[in-house]
Amino acid sequence: MIEILGHYDLGELVAFEKNERGFVNTSFAIETLADGVKTKRFFRKYKVGVKEEELLFEHSVIERLVAHGSPPVARLLKTREGKTFVMRTDAESPVFYAIFDFLTGDDRYTWVAPRCAHAELVSAARTLAQFHSAVSDLKPAGLRAEPRIADLLPQLSRDVTEFQSRSKHTGFDQCLIEHKDLIQESIAQTLGVLNEPEVRKLPQLVVHCDYHPGNLKFQGEQVSGLFDFDWSKIDARCFDVGLALWYFFAAWEGEHDGELRLELLEVFLKAYQEALLGIPGVGPMSPAELGYLPDMINAGNLYILNWTIQDYYHKDVDPQEYLVFLKHSVNFLKKFTLEHKQSILERLT
Repeated sequence: MIEILGHYDLGELVAFEKNERGFVNTSFAIETLADGVKTKRFFRKYKVGVKEEELLFEHSVIERLVAHGSPPVARLLKTREGKTFVMRTDAESPVFYAIFDFLTGDDRYTWVAPRCAHAELVSAARTLAQFHSAVSDLKPAGLRAEPRIADLLPQLSRDVTEFQSRSKHTGFDQCLIEHKDLIQESIAQTLGVLNEPEVRKLPQLVVHCDYHPGNLKFQGEQVSGLFDFDWSKIDARCFDVGLALWYFFAAWEGEHDGELRLELLEVFLKAYQEALLGIPGVGPMSPAELGYLPDMINAGNLYILNWTIQDYYHKDVDPQEYLVFLKHSVNFLKKFTLEHKQSILERLT
């Protein structure tokens, strides 16, 4: 850490504390001392395997948001060379580091079982709308390696079959085997929708792709900070909204696990739409986008199912913890019937 700080003019490192909330990158709250003043910053070591062009993409999104002024995001600090990251090449593959201003506010939630208050939901919806408005015409630098959701799902279908031969002989593996037909059926149905010509005409822009309460800070009932843009990429705007709705409103509790809390979902969607009325940029979602939103919510569920499976089979993780994630996605699939999809559509339109 001290070696990385040597690339910046931030003073002396006097304290640091690891952030235990993340699953992907390694992050710390650090405190530096310069000219007698202590300043808190956010220090990130990116996961192994990230490419430089992906950082250029992410950082160009952040810099656009900072310049735009809303939503509230942390500024990237520049190195002495004027870069927004430090790259070390003394390992098998490059390792990247970045330092940000520290966002004020409370970390009230994670992505698991969030229960935001009504006013927090309204503020979160407006913040997502501000994000989409700010990046609606952005042509980011670099390139995000992960494909769009329509191109990612075929790989998930192959992996569901392939990973059975890599069983760790836990409850996770058994659950995946028991529900592989349900998962494959949902992938095929969702791909059929995503490949419709009308879907390809829907607004495409930079999406956050990880918009959940755990990536927001709050002061009072208002969002004071939005962060974690390393999953951002170009995709359909309504996919980003659908994924956010799944994160915020798919219940986790007992027999209700996987159910959508539709009344609160309506509150969020109404606030999102109203926030985009009459301002430049992408505008509120069209009737066509709203019509595809139930399938985009399910695509969001499959997107997180893909992350769950990839993490489980490529990392040394707690099988019981990841079994909870897997069951959550599977329970959603069980309840996402044609009748349920129609009821969601009626509520949204």
